[in-house]
Amino acid sequence: MHKFPDLCRRLIEEILQIKIIEIFDPDREKSIQSRRDSKGIRLDVYVEDKTANRVFDVEMQISDVDHIPKRARYYQSLIDQDRLKHGGTYRDLSESYIIFICTFDRFKNGRYIYTFRERCEENPAIALNDGATKIFLNTTGTVGDVSDELKNFLRYVDSGIVSGKLVSDFDDAIKSVKIARETRLSYMTFEMALSEREMQGFELGVEKGLREGRQEEKNSIALTMLQSKMSLDLIQKFTGLSIEKFMSSRKNFLEEVIRCKIF
Repeated sequence: MHKFPDLCRRLIEEILQIKIIEIFDPDREKSIQSRRDSKGIRLDVYVEDKTANRVFDVEMQISDVDHIPKRARYYQSLIDQDRLKHGGTYRDLSESYIIFICTFDRFKNGRYIYTFRERCEENPAIALNDGATKIFLNTTGTVGDVSDELKNFLRYVDSGIVSGKLVSDFDDAIKSVKIARETRLSYMTFEMALSEREMQGFELGVEKGLREGRQEEKNSIALTMLQSKMSLDLIQKFTGLSIEKFMSSRKNFLEEVIRCKIF
C-alpha cells in the first residue's frame, strides 16, 4: 500500500466509513522507539491525514496469538509519543487508528470488523473521546454491516477471489509489483552476469599483464646478455626465450645482434 497511496486511502475509507481528502507519505515499516532501553516497534504501513490531524497504522496479522490486543495498545502509545513533540500540548495529539487485518477471527464472534473505543463501564453511552481507535478485521467473517467493497476485500485476502472495483485495483497493483520485482530480479541477475564477466575479463587481463611482464623482463635480460656479447644459444638457454619469437617481437634485436657481432 505504500507504493499506491490512493489504494491505501480508499481501503481506510471503506474500513472506517469516513472521507479522507489526501493521505501523505505512506511509510512502510516505520520504526519508533521511545527510549534506548525500551522495545521499539516497526509498523507495516503508517499514513497521515494531515488535513484532519489523523494517523493510521495498518498491520497484517496471519497468526492468532493472545498478545495482539496488548500489541495494539503498545503501538498506539508509541505513536502518540512519536507524534507529540517536546513542548507540544495534549490537544495536539492526533486521532490515531490501529488497524489489524487478521486472517482469523480473534474474538470468535463471526464479525467482519471489531471496533474498540474507550467507554464508561457504568454508562456505556458516555464515550471517553480520547481519539484512540483500535480495529480488528476478520477475513473469515460473515456477520456485521460493512460495505460490499470491504467484504470483497476481506474475501480477496482470505481466498484470492477478485470482485469489485477496489479489489480489482488492488489485484492489478499486486500484479504490477510482482512483475516489477521479477523484472528487478532479472535485471539483478543480468547485472551479476555482467559483473562476473567483467571480473573474468579483469582476471584474464591481470594474468595476461603478468605474462607480458615476465616476457618483457626476459627480453630485457636477453638484451643485456646480448650487449655483453653472450652467444644466442646461451641467451636462449638462460632465459628460455625462443630467439625467433624474440627477434620478431623486438625490432631492434637484429640490430643489436649485428651491432654486437654475435653472428
